[in-house]
Amino acid sequence: MTDFTRSYEIVIHAPVHDVFEYCRDPKHLFEGWPQLEVTDVVMTPEGVGTKAHIVGRFVKGLMVEQIEREYTEFVPDERIVSKAHARVSFAGRTTEVANGPIFTWLFEAEGGGTKLSFVVVEEDLSWWQNLLESVSAAIMAKNMHSMLAAIKTGVEGRASSAA
Repeated sequence: MTDFTRSYEIVIHAPVHDVFEYCRDPKHLFEGWPQLEVTDVVMTPEGVGTKAHIVGRFVKGLMVEQIEREYTEFVPDERIVSKAHARVSFAGRTTEVANGPIFTWLFEAEGGGTKLSFVVVEEDLSWWQNLLESVSAAIMAKNMHSMLAAIKTGVEGRASSAA
C-alpha cells in the first residue's frame, strides 16, 4: 500500500490572517468546484470539529459522492487539515470509501500577500488505486486550481470592497 500526494498553490494579495479567516468556512474552500454542493456547515469557535456535508455529482450525475468533511487540525494563520468520510453511489450501488482524502490548507506570508498551498493525500492505496489516481491527477488539477482561484477572488474581492 502506498500514499498518493498532490499539491497546488496560489498567491493571494491579502494578509495571512485575512486569507485564513476566509477559509474557516468550508463553503469558501469549495466554491470553485461547480460539481460540489456544500451544505449543513457547522462551524466551531476553536476550528477543530467544524463540519460540512458535501454532495458531488460527476459523470453527468451518474456518480454521486456524499461526503462528510471535518476539520481535524486547526492552527490559526498556519494550517487547516480536514478528513473525509464518504459514500459513492454509481449505477445503483453505494460503497463506503475506506480512506477518504486528507486535505491540508497551508498559509504562509509571501511578499505582501499570502501563499496558500493545498495538499491532498490519499493514504494506503493499492497499486491499481495508485495508478488510477496518477491518471486522474491531471483532470483533478483543473478543479483544484479552480478552487484556489475562487478563494483568491473571494479574499481579494473582500479586501477591495473594504478599502
